Amino acid sequence: MKRLRNIKKSWAFLAFLILSIVTVHIIQIAYAEPEEGQTILVTQDYVDEKFNEFADANESKILEREELIEKMENELKEMEKELMEVEKYGKFVALELEEGQTLIAGESGEIILRGGKAKAIAGEAGGLSDVTAGSGVDITTDEDVPLNHLLLVSRDDGRGIRVVSSKAWVLVKGPYEIEGMIDETTEDIEEDIED
Repeated sequence: MKRLRNIKKSWAFLAFLILSIVTVHIIQIAYAEPEEGQTILVTQDYVDEKFNEFADANESKILEREELIEKMENELKEMEKELMEVEKYGKFVALELEEGQTLIAGESGEIILRGGKAKAIAGEAGGLSDVTAGSGVDITTDEDVPLNHLLLVSRDDGRGIRVVSSKAWVLVKGPYEIEGMIDETTEDIEEDIED
């Protein structure tokens, strides 16, 4: 961003410098005393007209460059947003899940069961692709999820895993949702009522 501002300032300074030099040169020509026998070929109106044409052309170029710089700044902002999204979903997140909770991964999601036991949840178009097994067969609904196997989710159609042990530790990359989370505040209130 700073570099773009510097470029913008440099162009403005360069345009001002060129405009100043041309102006001085035109004024020298317009007000120069003709030598003996020479005819003046330029009138003040002509000089003013050319000066205004030059100023308009420079102003137009400066505006074009400013628009280009603004467009580049907007594109840079969009690229920064996209990069933040990539960084957000580009790392594995470690989760500790409890029995009965499900982890539903979105499109291009990756799941690794590190500890505990879980069952697969297939989507409408297929199951979880077990990349580690290398067999090319999907893990379908209610099949055991093997430990330390990389599972890929190709579509956003409800694929994921359901925890069947008291706890499970999972690594997940990409968009995901956890369903069946236990609300500790509600549990505490229910225990207080029972007491």
